Amino acid sequence: MISYYWGRFKFHLFESDNLIITWPNFDKGVLLCFFGALCQVSAIKWYLFSCYSKDNRVWINHDFFFIRISTVFATLIIFIALIALSYRYKRNAKFRKFVAYFSPMFFGAVMIYAGYTVGIYSPATIAGFVNIVLIGLVFYSRKIIYGMAVFASIFTLIISYLTFNEIIRYAPVFSDTLTHSEFYHNPFWIKSMAEVYLPILLVSILFFEILLSQWRRREMKIKKMSQTDALTNVFNRRYIGEQLSTLESKKKATYAVVLLDLDYFKKINDDYGHEVGDEVLQRVATILCTTTRIQDVVGRFGGEEFILILKDQNLQQAIEIAERCRKIIEQEEFVLETGETLKTSASFGVALAQENAKKEHTIRMADRALYLAKQRGRNQVRHYLELELNLNPAV
Repeated sequence: MISYYWGRFKFHLFESDNLIITWPNFDKGVLLCFFGALCQVSAIKWYLFSCYSKDNRVWINHDFFFIRISTVFATLIIFIALIALSYRYKRNAKFRKFVAYFSPMFFGAVMIYAGYTVGIYSPATIAGFVNIVLIGLVFYSRKIIYGMAVFASIFTLIISYLTFNEIIRYAPVFSDTLTHSEFYHNPFWIKSMAEVYLPILLVSILFFEILLSQWRRREMKIKKMSQTDALTNVFNRRYIGEQLSTLESKKKATYAVVLLDLDYFKKINDDYGHEVGDEVLQRVATILCTTTRIQDVVGRFGGEEFILILKDQNLQQAIEIAERCRKIIEQEEFVLETGETLKTSASFGVALAQENAKKEHTIRMADRALYLAKQRGRNQVRHYLELELNLNPAV
């Protein structure tokens, strides 16, 4: 049971293409509210623990404690209210737009104010701002992020100026005992910085891992799409050419090329329609994939023409594989919506790659063998050595 739920959780978090990055801005805004609420809960825990801890209360500014704990609770209530309202009015277009823009603005303001309370240019604040901006640039539209960045930059600069000139207190949550000491060597200050930054760091790592996982899967899908035929899901002519070029570059590589063409396929399209023709092509592609080995290459070479690249096979082995494919295709039955049964067949031409021979030559020999199979009545396998005999029978 645990493994089942872990598998589902892992799929939705790291293997789904519909997670976060493809969400509308409204859903991202709601997620940001969840994260903001969790940050406030973490802040409340830290403030209460620090203030009422016998060892740590000396480092806390108790005059500022009530102000800060009140703002944290108020902020938590606003985040929870936004989440609840988002569920209630999730179909309201105006509210969705409001949440999409308000959530990142409010979250940014909360984070800037939180940064001010622990030191606007403290390591945790600066690192947290950098992480949040990076996440925002990846997951949000530029219009929202740049709009928030202008506001956040102005607010941050004002606070930095006021604290630098001692107009307002720097890091008001900490006591004078801490701020007037070498706080970089203070264990409580170091732990506090970690406490402030750790949630942002963990969420940043999670978000970027999700993003990278999605990008990797999309790259693999794009690569697969560039290599496969959309209808039959076997390799396309471009990939076949690349594979043959690779084998050609290996001087001692032994491989056979098999070309096959479905017999009277145009008549199937004319009599039953292209949908039936497409189904026949898909079924034949499946037969070829399941009949050949995993190291062999199955591709669609043209309209109703397929190609097999059989690696490390001699001529006799290639002929046997082609014959096996031919028999299965011949025996396959296609039941139409009308209840009628349709059968088809294929002609095969086999050629063995010769040493130092170009790939074009091998394909040409297989194509000529295929033509010989059609000349001799179709639904049969012929190979390139028979071309030398050239009995030239009637079609």
